[in-house]
Amino acid sequence: MSTVLVIAARDDWPTDRVVKALTDGGAEVFRMDTAEFPQEVTLAGRIDARRGWSGGLTTAHRAVDLADVSAVYYRAPNPFSLPATMSEPENLFAAAQARAGLGGIITALDCRWVSHPAAMSRAEYKPLQLATARTSGLTVPPTLITNSPDAVRAFVGDITGPIV
Repeated sequence: MSTVLVIAARDDWPTDRVVKALTDGGAEVFRMDTAEFPQEVTLAGRIDARRGWSGGLTTAHRAVDLADVSAVYYRAPNPFSLPATMSEPENLFAAAQARAGLGGIITALDCRWVSHPAAMSRAEYKPLQLATARTSGLTVPPTLITNSPDAVRAFVGDITGPIV
């Protein structure tokens, strides 16, 4: 059965509304927060030469086969929750492994995405946003990004009108 995987904080009310709209529309939804991994959510992902990612995500109450995920809605999940008994180096290593394992498999799913993490990371860079807007045909205001006072003075001298 086709499933929408929702990855978001449990207390995120906009996501609550999205989940309600999806379920009211008849969609099967599997919701999780990355804070639940690896202690409350189990991952068993498998890929081979014959087929893409399969296996699943399992909680105490539900399970979803990765092959059944037709879309992912990703909105500001919490960091991984690791045992408090871990040392700082252990915590850093385990968080990196969780991100690489769970994050790697989830982002490799061949499905529709709302806010793919890689796209969200790219969108954080204002210079990339401006370049993308310009190549898409949008008007981009003259912009300078610098730490040079001389470059600012030269830029202000070239601009007619107000400066932000």
